[in-house]
Amino acid sequence: MSTITSTSSTETSGKATSTSAESLSKLDENYKLFLTVLTTQLKNQNPLNPTDPNEMTQQLISYSQVEQQILGNQYLENLVLSTNNQTAETALAFVGKEVVYTSDNREFSGEKIDWKMTVPESAKSVSFVVTNAKGDVIYSKTETPESGAYTFTWDGATTAGSKAVDGSYTLTAKATLADDKTKTIDLQSTSTVAEVDWSSGAAQLKLANGSLISLSNIVTARVAAAKAA
Repeated sequence: MSTITSTSSTETSGKATSTSAESLSKLDENYKLFLTVLTTQLKNQNPLNPTDPNEMTQQLISYSQVEQQILGNQYLENLVLSTNNQTAETALAFVGKEVVYTSDNREFSGEKIDWKMTVPESAKSVSFVVTNAKGDVIYSKTETPESGAYTFTWDGATTAGSKAVDGSYTLTAKATLADDKTKTIDLQSTSTVAEVDWSSGAAQLKLANGSLISLSNIVTARVAAAKAA
């Protein structure tokens, strides 16, 4: 079922907007009180020692400046709220969709895992290095794949000849180009978006494979294929 884990970001913006409204209301009350006091002073002022008009002008200017600052803050808060709402709507639109996203990390649990990529046309060879969560090199290999779409599959074998333990692993793929320069290749994966997670304060997509990605990681999206009955 499509869910939003938390709406803390929207709630925070709403509270901030409410704070600006309260500040503006309080300023209005103070301004009315100031005018009441000023009117009373003018009615009862000593003709020989009248109220300084410059002082009144400065106070009016101060009120105007504070009002403009509050209105400016209110505008920015409304803008943030609007942006957050648009982001939420965009994120929710991906729920149920099959997405291709950039990711060099995979969870290994004994089964083969794949990394998809696009090999540059000028690549002479590509080196693949698998590291564990500590950054230790577990497996490395150099291949000469054809340019275009390519999938690197790792079955958990280590360079030492043993089997890797379950855990998180990262692949780094670097292509050696025709001019002998190297280029890091962006790695991709495919999964279906299960829900939107706001627990971090920003919209993130939780995938069916357990991964949590941001909207900026998405490369393509399409309607997920219907499961066979």
